[in-house]
Amino acid sequence: MSLLHEKQVRVLKLFERLNVAATGENIPTDQIDPRLVGKVGQLASNAFFSCFLPEHLEEARRLVEIFYSAKDFDDFVLLAEQARTFVNSTLFAYAAEVAILHRLDSRGVIVPPIQEVFADRFVPADTLLRAFSIATTKPVGDESDVIVDVHATGNVLDPEYKLAYYREDIGVNAHHWHWHVVYPSVYDVKFFGKPKDRKGELFYYMHQQMCARYDCERFSNGLNRMVPFHNFEDPLEGYAAHLTHIAS
Repeated sequence: MSLLHEKQVRVLKLFERLNVAATGENIPTDQIDPRLVGKVGQLASNAFFSCFLPEHLEEARRLVEIFYSAKDFDDFVLLAEQARTFVNSTLFAYAAEVAILHRLDSRGVIVPPIQEVFADRFVPADTLLRAFSIATTKPVGDESDVIVDVHATGNVLDPEYKLAYYREDIGVNAHHWHWHVVYPSVYDVKFFGKPKDRKGELFYYMHQQMCARYDCERFSNGLNRMVPFHNFEDPLEGYAAHLTHIAS
């Protein structure tokens, strides 16, 4: 087994069953690395996490810097294995991915797709239930592939339903997560030691491209272009994602 393959296996284990990794139990502080004690774990294990909330972002920043400052890859994995048991699962995934993608000793290591780590954030509840039912009733030894269709949310009588395939595309939504991992809000040039090249320009370009593609999809379905949103005080149209996660 090559060194890179060994690192890859160890990283993937950090993200296994992450939804149930943080039990919320009080772990004796003498069993936790001092670098983690009192620094992270403030956000409840099952609470909603968003890097757009200042208090959440601050805890994420502390964990990212702890992970990034680990003296070597083994030390990073040790810290991550401990942190995942009591840190909010989404916050942990965010911090771990940021560290892995920016540490020199983890170059070449691939983080697992976020839609596979947290399927309940991307796949409707009824689809997951059908998949679980099929998986638990298949004959022992049957390893054949099973395709479970995903039913888009919304009302077929609503013209906007025509765009459900794009708005609810798993890859498009996973891209948004990945962007904020590659260009994290917690990135401090003084701490990391190097600036992100044209970060603001790329941020604008990426969003402009997504909006342009969305408008093209709208035209293709006989709909008008998007209407610019200016007043954040205006009420927003409701949206039922049909997900099981609290974020929905």
